[in-house]
Amino acid sequence: MIGVLKVFEKIACILSVLIGIIVATSCSWFCQNYPEPDEPVIHDTQQPTASTNKTPDYGSYLAGRVAHIRHDLNKAADYYKKVVNNVPDEQMLPSQLYIMLTSQGRIKEAVQYAKLAQQKGDESPFILMLEAVDFIKDAQYQKAIDNIKNAQNPLADNFFNPLVIAWSYAGLNQDKQALDALAPLASNPAFKPLYLFHAGAINDYLGNTNAAEAYYTSLMKIEHIELAVFPLQVISNFYLRQNEPDKALRAASLAINKNNLMMKNVIETIKKSDSKISPFLDKPEKGLADAFFSIALLMQQDAANNDLAILFSSLASYCYPEYPLPYLLSASILEKRKLFNEANQMYSHIKPDSYAYYNAQFQTGKNLIMMGQPKKAEAIFRRLYASYPPNPDILTNLGEVARINGQYLEAAKLYQKAVDCYPEASARETWPLYFAIGISYGAANNNDLAEKYLRKVLQIRPNKITQNHLGYILLQQNKNIEEAFELIVSAYNPKSEDGTVTDSLGWAFFKIGDYENAVKYLEKASDQAPSEAIIYDHLGDAYWMNGRKREAIFQWNHALGLKDNTGEFNRNETLKKLKNGIPTPKIPEFDLQKIKLQKERLKNKENR
Repeated sequence: MIGVLKVFEKIACILSVLIGIIVATSCSWFCQNYPEPDEPVIHDTQQPTASTNKTPDYGSYLAGRVAHIRHDLNKAADYYKKVVNNVPDEQMLPSQLYIMLTSQGRIKEAVQYAKLAQQKGDESPFILMLEAVDFIKDAQYQKAIDNIKNAQNPLADNFFNPLVIAWSYAGLNQDKQALDALAPLASNPAFKPLYLFHAGAINDYLGNTNAAEAYYTSLMKIEHIELAVFPLQVISNFYLRQNEPDKALRAASLAINKNNLMMKNVIETIKKSDSKISPFLDKPEKGLADAFFSIALLMQQDAANNDLAILFSSLASYCYPEYPLPYLLSASILEKRKLFNEANQMYSHIKPDSYAYYNAQFQTGKNLIMMGQPKKAEAIFRRLYASYPPNPDILTNLGEVARINGQYLEAAKLYQKAVDCYPEASARETWPLYFAIGISYGAANNNDLAEKYLRKVLQIRPNKITQNHLGYILLQQNKNIEEAFELIVSAYNPKSEDGTVTDSLGWAFFKIGDYENAVKYLEKASDQAPSEAIIYDHLGDAYWMNGRKREAIFQWNHALGLKDNTGEFNRNETLKKLKNGIPTPKIPEFDLQKIKLQKERLKNKENR
């Protein structure tokens, strides 16, 4: 899409009405997160037929609902197809089914069930549009035009229909009709860049060189215009074929996000190409694909329309399967919903020779980390590291994998390599890496280096998370107890649900021998972070020192059953506690007056 999204922001929120898509009958399929089933999906491509068996197949319907809830939409659709003719019409299962199939890119099947939904009373204009897209894919352009014109939706005539009809006329080699169809876009200033690009692209496809150049020139003269990937590819390809490489480079100079690796790949391809390059727009479906992607991009600006954005991205991919951006957009929406496996399925469509392959692989690796599969993530990041120049993002994620695997010193080294990729002047922006190095050294029990890096972070970019970690490391060394207490109290927010900071506060009280307050804050921490082993281990210690030995034993046992996400929990030491309890800790020296001042600060915070 043309990189002038700001002019569209005011209209993005009404696009779902303007386009006339009604999906109220469909479920919100992406809002919950359940484990994925392990069974492979085998799609049943059988078309809907009238059923002779009137007995509902409750088993298939319930299996479909379970798959639906788990977001395995392909499997859900296959189960629903078995029962779609036997469920009550008021459930509108055919309507759910064609929307679901569309979102999964199964357009041919979606069309069949859209027709069934239409027979059952679904009057959504989306059905005619869906059929039109399928006609265009099969080069039946006149049928597509007739279908769109039959849609009773005047609002869509001002935005969506012109794009579909114009590219359909382009498929029929009817340039005048194509430009006439596109004309409604020209009357809206907000759509002017979109109009100029598609008018130029249609003329380009039809071989009207002078007209195409006129539209492209007008587009690039718009103040502050930036070209996204697809328009840049189309326009630069046009100028290269005209043996005007300078103009192709001029288009490249207008690229949006020029420092992005994906855009760099596109620009590098332009620089290496010559006049012998093949036409980029070799079929009208490519132009229509970008029109659909433009709509999807606008829709995703409002999270409420994200399901629609995925639908239009799927239509774009159906028209032009090699177009990577719709897959990236759909995957980014799925990631926001923590559907990492589904996002990776989108990324898997992007081939190694694509300009977006690095982005797809990189995000796949990050998602694998989030899914608890660090070994698979590491394999991807090591391949990327071997194939691309030293990249701090890759090194950072390799460091994250090492940290997850308990290789804390290796993690610190990788984070340091990532830091070394940046100029010295960028230290303020790279403070999270210094923080990561600090906590990695802390997990490796190298507290001196941990303290060094965390103090560096506080010099560069003071923040509460670093205050908490530095304070905790000082506590672990029984060092500078007054400073440790002050740092942790500064980091603590009574209204926050951060169990890590609350645990530090409870442990600070434990270190100074105030076991009553230690229990108070460690109990609160266990409520805030109920899956952290070290918190329950600390709570067990505090209970023991308060004479609550049975409760201490319970908490230590509970800690042993949890996963350690900190690298600090020592299972063997906790097993010893279960056997022998703990001796009375030696209280480190501290300035009582300074601690009283911090307690007063804490009390004031609690009373606000």
